Amino acid sequence: MKLLEGKYGYFADNGKEYVITDWRTPRPWINVISNGLWGLTLSQAGGGYSWLSHAMLNRITRWNQDMTCDNAGKFLFLRDNDSSMTWSLTPAPMKPSFDQFTTVHGMGYTRFIAEKMGITTELTVFVPRDLSCEIWKLKVTNQSRIKRNLSLFSYLELLMGVFPDWHREFHNTFIRTRYDKSLNAIIADKTLWAASFQGDSGWNKPWPYDLFFMSDIEPDSYECDRNRFIGQYNSIADASAFKADKLSNRTGTGFDPIIGYHFDLTLHSDEVKEFTFCLGADLTINHEQLVKETIHTNSRNVHNNPESISSIRKMSWNSDELLNEVKLFWSDLCDKVKVDTPDQAINIMVNYWLKYQTVSCRLLGRSAYYQCGGAFGFRDQLQDSLIYLTLDPSGTEKQILHHAEHQKSDGSVHHWWHPVSEEGLFTNMSDDLLWLPYAVFKYLNETDDYEILQLEVPFYDTKADSTILNHCEKAVELALSRRSPRGLSLIGEGDWNDGMNGVGVKWKGESIWLSQFLYGILIDFVKVSQKCSMMANSSIRKKFESKANEYQTLADELKNAILKSGRAKDWFARATTDRNEVMGSENCKQGKIFLNPQTWAIITGLVDKEEGRKLLSHVEKHLYKDYGVLLFTPAYTVPDREIGYLTRYAPGVRENGGVYTHAATWAIIAQALADDSAKAYETFKILCPAYLSNSDPDKYSGEPYVMPGNIEGPESLHEGRGAWTWYTGSAAWYYRAILDYVLGVRVEDGKIVVKPRIPDNWQGFTAERTFRGKKVKISVGPKVEGISESISEGRVITIEYQT
Repeated sequence: MKLLEGKYGYFADNGKEYVITDWRTPRPWINVISNGLWGLTLSQAGGGYSWLSHAMLNRITRWNQDMTCDNAGKFLFLRDNDSSMTWSLTPAPMKPSFDQFTTVHGMGYTRFIAEKMGITTELTVFVPRDLSCEIWKLKVTNQSRIKRNLSLFSYLELLMGVFPDWHREFHNTFIRTRYDKSLNAIIADKTLWAASFQGDSGWNKPWPYDLFFMSDIEPDSYECDRNRFIGQYNSIADASAFKADKLSNRTGTGFDPIIGYHFDLTLHSDEVKEFTFCLGADLTINHEQLVKETIHTNSRNVHNNPESISSIRKMSWNSDELLNEVKLFWSDLCDKVKVDTPDQAINIMVNYWLKYQTVSCRLLGRSAYYQCGGAFGFRDQLQDSLIYLTLDPSGTEKQILHHAEHQKSDGSVHHWWHPVSEEGLFTNMSDDLLWLPYAVFKYLNETDDYEILQLEVPFYDTKADSTILNHCEKAVELALSRRSPRGLSLIGEGDWNDGMNGVGVKWKGESIWLSQFLYGILIDFVKVSQKCSMMANSSIRKKFESKANEYQTLADELKNAILKSGRAKDWFARATTDRNEVMGSENCKQGKIFLNPQTWAIITGLVDKEEGRKLLSHVEKHLYKDYGVLLFTPAYTVPDREIGYLTRYAPGVRENGGVYTHAATWAIIAQALADDSAKAYETFKILCPAYLSNSDPDKYSGEPYVMPGNIEGPESLHEGRGAWTWYTGSAAWYYRAILDYVLGVRVEDGKIVVKPRIPDNWQGFTAERTFRGKKVKISVGPKVEGISESISEGRVITIEYQT
């Protein structure tokens, strides 16, 4: 059944797939597929790239970021040998006139179905669960009434290392290719890896992997020289290879390396032939010690088996079984939380796509089309990992432990780091360190696993082991030490908004939002300390009691400082600068009112519900648009060094007065906590990509099935256009905003509560989730009058625990 059908496609398979029926979408509509070791991006037109473990340091194939043409990728072509007509099996790169063409993006796979000249092709691309490779499964069917003589070609450009390699000709000199007949594989290695590691410059070590591209059928010929395949001054659409009977079988060094295969195939009427290709990389046995000494990676990333390529080959040919494993993995993960509501978009986004976007892209892949990354952001992936609390809390625990290792003994943390080298950037961003205690509290609230507080991980600088509790305390202590004479948190080089990197470089500027955030964490750790006190033996109980009292006193002081000095008359200011100017005041020509300090005053409990509603009334008046909630208004039109690079964005774009969806999801939470059900649901709808796309897909332009990072604001020439899709922290927050606050199914004080903030005309909904090893079934009925034990929030609510 087609769900939420729009101009370019619809959801299918109960929402698990998105079917694109017109490939000429306003911008590339992509899939990000990763198992944490191998990953790829793939657009509806066939563009994209692949990587091994890190999309920037370990890029496998070449790609250029071109949102207009989207013509770079890995491609298959068919040639009709009787007519010499050649076409690509996807719109890119040749843009053939298909009789029919459909792209299906699913969770963990993408499928392209094309028909041209009586030939139907179905190409399915996926990444197996535990292998460092991707698999292309191709089915070619002759639907004409005559025998067809065809040739099949592959084409992919090799990079093998750091992206971008701006000196292409230089890096090409280090790549060597060879053909292994026993594997039906072209294998490539690279004698230079330009990635820098601790203690080296990155210019005197090999790329320690063998890349391979193999087929289950022996090719008739092959080519590794791009110049020979395309031809001097030709294009891929007019490649010399498509005019030749055979390719040169040339491998070796000294040319721009590609992998081009050629297969001849004859198909009788209604005959079907299938091919399986496998593109992957594996550690070479000669470089095992290098990896052990210099590359920080999971043990499963290293096969240590000289026959592993052969092993991968054998497993890859069971492609149907491997694809089923992928589908089963995502089905099992997504089924941990299921909702059934009157709103199809809620069901689709919560049940499937927000989970998939967060896990596959943000946590496992960490790359997409708008941002080709690979690094971990300290604040970023900690927030993303909270989605695991409802799915598999061990995923959150793993992230907490990993991030704690990137904290120094003084409490400061990496702003980001590369997981291959473990090198990163320490900054004076003032909020990063506080997301560790924030995440730990959320984990404790969900799991009651207080043993995590005693787990030890080393500090980044001293390598001395310390408990997670001490790591959290160090972060809080450092944040508390960075306060102004007025008692407010100092912003440093920026808080949550990186673009405010000029506000407090002299450590004079204050952040009202950061003060609120710190206040909330202090209140959280009052509860943590109280719980630790109850669990502790008598010898250390007073220590925790004292800590709880200390945190409460500090929280009270901070609250008083915020209420006294953080207001800008009718609402909370955003910050003060080093030059003692207020940001977020009605006296400001630009940036009069900011969203975050209004929403977080409510989220942290700094203000009561009545005051919260007043704050939200100003948000609605000044920041509300029919495509989201602006981060602030008006946008900056003149760059201001004393504020930061956010003022250098075009007005209305990203953090400069646009809808920054990450922050906009917090408006939903604040509205729900202020008991404004209608507005919370409305904000969900105006942020929902499925609704935005269906309303005006050419204006919105982004994919209907994943969250954008931003939607351009009123000062932009492209008001209402979505961008920075996939690689955004808004997916995990949007999931939590809908499940925890619109539907109201969340954990408070260690137990499941249901406090729905849904439209009055809903007849109710059902939800299932796992909580501390038990399946919980929740049913919310229609609006009723009266008072009884079963009636809460004006509805009959039942919560059933199953062992």
